[in-house]
Amino acid sequence: MHNELTKRQREALEAVINYVEKINYPPSYRELGKLIGLASSSTVSGILNRLKDKGFVSWEEGQPRTLRILKDAS
Repeated sequence: MHNELTKRQREALEAVINYVEKINYPPSYRELGKLIGLASSSTVSGILNRLKDKGFVSWEEGQPRTLRILKDAS
């Protein structure tokens, strides 16, 4: 199924959801990387791009902290 998530994608999505619930705005790539144990911003970017392709998140290109959750993994 196209919308199935890998373990890492699910971890990232859940981390973003929890972060937004606590802080009221989305994490930066660096902050998200720390939350899920990744040092590489490009790896975080790749995960978020796959989540976007699968319809779980969206953002405004070139605008910081515009990441939006479209649906959760449940």
